[in-house]
Amino acid sequence: MTRVAEAGVLQQQLYRMQNPDGGWGFHGGSSWTEPTALAILALGAQSEGSKSEILLQGYQWLDRSQRNDGGWAPQPGVDVSTSVTSLAALAYLQGERFAKLPAALNWLKGQVKTPESPVGRLIKRLHNSSISPEMGAGSSWFPGTAAWLYPTAMAVLTFWRAASRTDDKDLRILGQNGEAFILLRRCRDGGWNHGGSHYLSEDAFSYPEMTGVALLALEHVNPNELRYPLKRAAAFLQAPSSSEGLSWLQMALAKHNVPTTECTSQFPCRTTRDMALRLLALSASSPRNILVCPHS
Repeated sequence: MTRVAEAGVLQQQLYRMQNPDGGWGFHGGSSWTEPTALAILALGAQSEGSKSEILLQGYQWLDRSQRNDGGWAPQPGVDVSTSVTSLAALAYLQGERFAKLPAALNWLKGQVKTPESPVGRLIKRLHNSSISPEMGAGSSWFPGTAAWLYPTAMAVLTFWRAASRTDDKDLRILGQNGEAFILLRRCRDGGWNHGGSHYLSEDAFSYPEMTGVALLALEHVNPNELRYPLKRAAAFLQAPSSSEGLSWLQMALAKHNVPTTECTSQFPCRTTRDMALRLLALSASSPRNILVCPHS
């Protein structure tokens, strides 16, 4: 199947899977924030046309689901805002719908973790990191918990995209500190895993999907810092092991202008999340793909 044909199939699948309330579930069923935001991002990266009403209904679901603190819960029945707020904010930024953004950005700003303890910084210095540990500040999945790679990467993308539209210096600083956090968590093989304290272990291996996610968020760093990570990502792409891994890797390599061979998915897309990520990867060259297109 060609890329164009695959993209067309995925679009139709996402159209059919939209719930009457305007949102999307993971496997069908009730609507959740993450698949809804990803479906909006994926469909919004395509050409304009018949799906405008579908996107509008998706945005209306997000509008109704935003919590009073400015964030989003995983689904309306959950009584706490979480890191899915970044994906919702990215969907609004891509669609240039700014009314809900200030509150969302304020919530995301409040979740950024300050630089690590003196012990953690010392350990990183002993491992000869070229990045200052005092700069690194990440984001967590849930408020009050430890910072991890994926929520940090999504927050970094949100901060940089929002900064380009608001010229908010605080957002730029948060973007820079988030990138430092990500760089400090590289595995010894050049890639990334979920971002735990790998510097305490000699045996931390990277994962395809997390390597792609990390590289997608890193666009303001010294190119020398990315030489080995990009090689690791290209090696992973030869055997990505999952649809998610393939999608994140393709987007990351496209973002950094690394040539790759034509590759459609050999993995079934079983969830809305898989379908949306595949469609985003197939739209990596689209200027409307906010995950890949560099901010202005």
